[in-house]
Amino acid sequence: MPTTQHNSKAINARRFAALFAGFDTGNASDEEALSKGRALRRMAADNNLRIVDLLEMPEIRQAIDDQMQPLRKNGRDLETAMEQAAALREELTERTRNVRALAEMLTREKETTEALRRQLATPTGGQGHGQTRNQQQTRTTAPAGASNNASQDPGMLNVVMKFVALWLVIGLMMMAAIR
Repeated sequence: MPTTQHNSKAINARRFAALFAGFDTGNASDEEALSKGRALRRMAADNNLRIVDLLEMPEIRQAIDDQMQPLRKNGRDLETAMEQAAALREELTERTRNVRALAEMLTREKETTEALRRQLATPTGGQGHGQTRNQQQTRTTAPAGASNNASQDPGMLNVVMKFVALWLVIGLMMMAAIR
């Protein structure tokens, strides 16, 4: 029995296609079809291959298509695959829109955060919302051992919480997209 290894001489794809066309059901002469079938079998055996293996070779497929010009019909599997591809394209479009919206929100959040950082970095920028100059100076001139912790500033804590929430939403969207 021939193996599926190709270790022999080159196969003449055009001759194989011509023999296959004569062997196909379109040939009314049974004797001629059997003769061509035997020639196909010898060609495969000479190359230590099966006819099925030869039919899977790209050059043989192309030669058969050129010789016989088959009319291929779209099967139900292809229609199903095309429908699934269209649905996936729509879903991808929607997810792309969502990612763009999230990216815009993240950009705005970064801009807001940077503006707040600049405002807090300036000596007079932190004033407002009912604070006086003395209160601001007392807050900025903390004792030497005290740390500048963002959790002590309610405004900064709010910004940090919004930033964490935004990243959580982005993470959840990415996980949903992967599923």
